[in-house]
Amino acid sequence: MLALVRKKRLMGLRQNEARFHFPFDLAELQALSQHLEEEGMIRILSFSPLFLVARDSLDYLCRKLGAYLSQYHKKHPDEKGLSLDKIRTRFEVPKKILDLAMKTLVNAGRVRQEGKAYALAGFQKVLSPREESLLKSLEEMSVQGKFHSLPLKAVQDELHLTPRALERLLEILIERKKIVQGAEGFFVHSRWLDDIIGQVRGLGRKEMTIAEFKAMTGLSRKYAIPILELLDRLGVTRRVGAVREIIAKRD
Repeated sequence: MLALVRKKRLMGLRQNEARFHFPFDLAELQALSQHLEEEGMIRILSFSPLFLVARDSLDYLCRKLGAYLSQYHKKHPDEKGLSLDKIRTRFEVPKKILDLAMKTLVNAGRVRQEGKAYALAGFQKVLSPREESLLKSLEEMSVQGKFHSLPLKAVQDELHLTPRALERLLEILIERKKIVQGAEGFFVHSRWLDDIIGQVRGLGRKEMTIAEFKAMTGLSRKYAIPILELLDRLGVTRRVGAVREIIAKRD
C-alpha cells in the first residue's frame, strides 16, 4: 500500500485505484490508511472517497513551494507575496494536496498568510525612501483623523498617488499594524483605536448606547456607527437591539 501511494507521487492515490490493486472493502482500506498515517508514512486527504498522499512526497512539495516563494521574493521584493491561485498555476497538483502543503508550511511557521497572499515568514518588502516617506505621511493623516473626514480620493490627490499606489501603501500600514480597516474602506489608526477600546472597557458597565459612545469619543453619528461596527467585528462590543453589550477582555 505504501509503495503504491509513493508511486503516485504528488498526484496522490485515489480510492478507485486502491481498490483495483487490493481486494479489500472501503472500511479495510480506511483502517490500513489510518495505520500508515499514524506511522507518519502518508497523509489522508479524505476518507470517502479515499484520497492519500505519501508523506515524503508532501515534504518534497513543501520544499519546492518554499524555494518558489524565495525566488519570487528576489524578483519582486516590493510585493507582499503570491496568491494561492498563482501558486496553483505554477504547481499542477491536486487542489487538496497543494492546500495541505500550504497549510503545513503556515502551521510550521515557515510561511505566513496575509489575506489572500502567502510569503516566507522572514520576508520583508523592500520600499524606496519615497515610499517610506509616503507611509509616514499616511500614518500621520490617520493619527490626525483625516481618514475620518476625507474620502480616499482626496487622500490620493493630496499625496499625488494613483489608486493602486494608495491601496498598496494602505495594505503595508495594515500589515505593520499601524492602521485598522473597517467596513467600506474605513481606516483608523491602531493607537487611536486602542485608546477607544480602553475607554469603552473602562466605563465599568455592561452596556453602552450610541449617544454615550458619541459623547465619549466626540465622533458624529456618521463616524460613530462605522467605529462601533468595527468594535463589534473585533469582539469588543456586541450589538443587542439599540445598545452595545461591552464584552469583557479575555486573559
